[in-house]
Amino acid sequence: MPHAHAVSSKPLETLNIFGQPVSIFGVPVERDTIFSDHKGVYKNRVEKRQRRLIVKATFVKFFLYHDERILCLTTGYSPITVMEQVLTGPAFLFFKRALLVFTDKRILHIPTRFDHSPRGAISQIRYDDCAHITLKGRALIVDYKNGAQDLFPYLGLKEKKKIKVLLDSAALKPKEAGSLQERVYLCPSCTNVLNANKSYCPTCKMEFKSSLKAKLRSLLIPGGGYLYNRIALPGVALGLLETALLVYLAYNLAALKSGMPINLGMTALFAGLLIGEKIITAFHAQQLTHYFIPEEKDFAMRKI
Repeated sequence: MPHAHAVSSKPLETLNIFGQPVSIFGVPVERDTIFSDHKGVYKNRVEKRQRRLIVKATFVKFFLYHDERILCLTTGYSPITVMEQVLTGPAFLFFKRALLVFTDKRILHIPTRFDHSPRGAISQIRYDDCAHITLKGRALIVDYKNGAQDLFPYLGLKEKKKIKVLLDSAALKPKEAGSLQERVYLCPSCTNVLNANKSYCPTCKMEFKSSLKAKLRSLLIPGGGYLYNRIALPGVALGLLETALLVYLAYNLAALKSGMPINLGMTALFAGLLIGEKIITAFHAQQLTHYFIPEEKDFAMRKI
């Protein structure tokens, strides 16, 4: 896989206080950049935060090229479609948390749980596949050479200025064709590029969560779509809600058959709520499978 055009290895003016290359939990980092602020000045608070974020993303070392170095990590959120935001509302802040890792060759996007622990998926944005990368407020906007666009909202406020400096240093060549031309997901087992239309890795045959299974489990099992995607809290909460609605509707149906009086208006309302909730969760559970979450929770890293 050819390398992307790199950000300068010294994008910031630094005090150059580290005598040797730094490796944090086996993760190679750029010593002159990662622990410095946007002015290139070493800050203890910056080092502490960057170390905390690296602890959450140590597995990223398996995906780095032999000469690649991490420049900065930050929190943020994965891109969200208009339909997702309409259907889930502010709940997307729970489902879409992510870590963004800026290296001297690309940006790595890691979908995470609410506590920023990784969900087993990773995608990459190579600089030579980008026409433009801009920072608008706290939103990272990436325009790809194939015309697609990604927006990563709510980047970490503490890294905002530093990321702006890094992006200004990125050696983009928008008039040249990139080999991938957009963001792609990587296999968490063999690190190769995944096919967006397949639910398995073409290289190592690792299987990923299926959108069809997610939809069916959402429709047939209370909370099943989220539990299938290993999102336990919403899955359990919605499972209890759906079960309560089903019990209420079953009781009213039995009462109606036996000739007992029931509140038809409330019964219709709860039936509508159940159907609407099922449709929304089925759609959302399907969207979550686009992250390429492995079917197996525990899998072996076998880099090829």
